[in-house]
Amino acid sequence: MNNFNQTIVAPTTNISTQAISLIRISGDDSFNIINKLLKTKIKEEKNVWVRKMFDGQELVDEVVITSFVSPASFTGENVVEIACHGGILNTQRIINLIIKNGARMANKGEFSQRAFLNNKIDLIQAEGINDLIFAKNELALKIGVNNMSGAHNQSIINLKSNLLDIISRIQVSIDYPDYDDVEGSSIEDLTKSLSAINNEVKSLLKRSKMAIKNTNGIKTAIVGKTNVGKSSLLNALLNEDKAIVTDIHGTTRDIVTGEINLENISLNLIDTAGIRKTNDIVEGLGIEKSLKMIDEAELVLFVVDFKSINDEENKMIFDKLKGKTYILVFNKSEFITNEEKNKISKEKINFVYTSAINNEIDDLIKKIEEMHINEELTKNDSLILINLEQISLVQQVKDRLEKSLSAIIGGMPIDIVNVDLHEAWDYLNQLIGEQYDEEIIDNIFKKYCLGK
Repeated sequence: MNNFNQTIVAPTTNISTQAISLIRISGDDSFNIINKLLKTKIKEEKNVWVRKMFDGQELVDEVVITSFVSPASFTGENVVEIACHGGILNTQRIINLIIKNGARMANKGEFSQRAFLNNKIDLIQAEGINDLIFAKNELALKIGVNNMSGAHNQSIINLKSNLLDIISRIQVSIDYPDYDDVEGSSIEDLTKSLSAINNEVKSLLKRSKMAIKNTNGIKTAIVGKTNVGKSSLLNALLNEDKAIVTDIHGTTRDIVTGEINLENISLNLIDTAGIRKTNDIVEGLGIEKSLKMIDEAELVLFVVDFKSINDEENKMIFDKLKGKTYILVFNKSEFITNEEKNKISKEKINFVYTSAINNEIDDLIKKIEEMHINEELTKNDSLILINLEQISLVQQVKDRLEKSLSAIIGGMPIDIVNVDLHEAWDYLNQLIGEQYDEEIIDNIFKKYCLGK
C-alpha cells in the first residue's frame, strides 16, 4: 500500500498549453511546503490567497492558492490547491519545486484513495467519481453524479441494518434454544424478512446489469447481404467516413468497428462483410467472421433490401437470428413504395426504414433507445451500480440470501443458515468499503486518472 504519511502533489488538470493549470498538494506538510515558495506566507486556515511564487529569489509565477485544513477537505488532510498560469513548462516547474521541497508525486487515484481511507467517502462514492469522469452518455453521467454524492447509498446501509437484525434474531435462537418465542424468529417471520431483503437486492442487481450494458456499450453487429448499405449505415451512425463505400459487391471484407454515444446508451458498432456465396478465399473468411459476429453480438442490425428480402442468403440470416435481439433495417427507403411499406407492416415486426446514404437514421436510433432504455433506469431514484466488481459483490449477496432462504424452507439447522447470512453481510461491507483487502483497494484506485 502507498505511504500515506507522505505529502503528495499532482496536477488536477491536464498538463498542456492552456490559460490555467491546477495543482493539488495533500498531506500534513502541505502548508509548510507551499510557504517555502512564498515571500508572504499563508496561514493554516481555510482561505483563498493571491501570492507570488519564488524559486529562491527568482519569481516563478503569480498564483491563486485555495487552502483547506484537515479534516475539512476532500482527502481529509491539509490540502493546498494552486491555480497557476497554464503551460507545460510552467506547470511542470512548479510541481518539481513542490517535490524538491518535500512532497512526492501522487499515484493515480491517490487523492481519492486517501479520501476513502480517511472516511470522507465510501467505496461506492469513490467508484462514482471514476464513473463520472469516464461517463460516455447521459445515463452514465447521472449514475456517476448520484453515486459520487452518496445520494442513494443509504439503501445499502438499510440492507445491512435489516440483515443484521435477522442475523441477531437467529443468533439469539442459537444461544438460547430454550426460548423459542423470540420475536420475529419463527420460520415464517425469517422467511418473510429475508425475502424482502432478497427482493431489494434482486432489484438492485437487475437495474445495475441493465445499466452497465448501456453505459459500457452494447456490442452491435451490422449484418446483411452485400451492397445493402451496411457500411453507409455505419458511417451515418458514426457521422464519419469510417468504412469504404462503393457499388462493388464484397467491398467490406473484414470487420470495421466504431463507437456511438446516444443520450442514454452507447453502442460498440461492428460493420461486417456482406453475406453471400463466394469463391474468393479472403472474402469467405470475412463472411465467416460476419456469421460469428451474429452469435457474439448483443444487438444485431439486420440490413436488407426489400426487393431481395426472401432470397436464400437472407433466409439463412433470419434462421441464424432466431433467439437473438435484432432490428430489421429496410435501408434505401427512398426506393420502397407505399404499397410495399403496407405489405411490410403486415408481415414484419421490430423493423425500421432508413436511408443511410441520405443520413436518414432517426427512426433507427429511436428504436434502439426504446428497446434498451426504460424509466427504471432514467427516472428511478434508487441506487444503480455500473462497475463490474460492485455488481459481482451484489450477485454474491443475492446468492447467499437465496441459499439461506432455501435452507430455512428446507428445514436445515438454523446455525448453518447464519453462516451464509454472515457471508452476505461481509459482501455488503466490502461493497461500501467497511471491509477491504489493502491490495484490492490499491488496484481499485490505480485505474483512476492522475490528480484525482
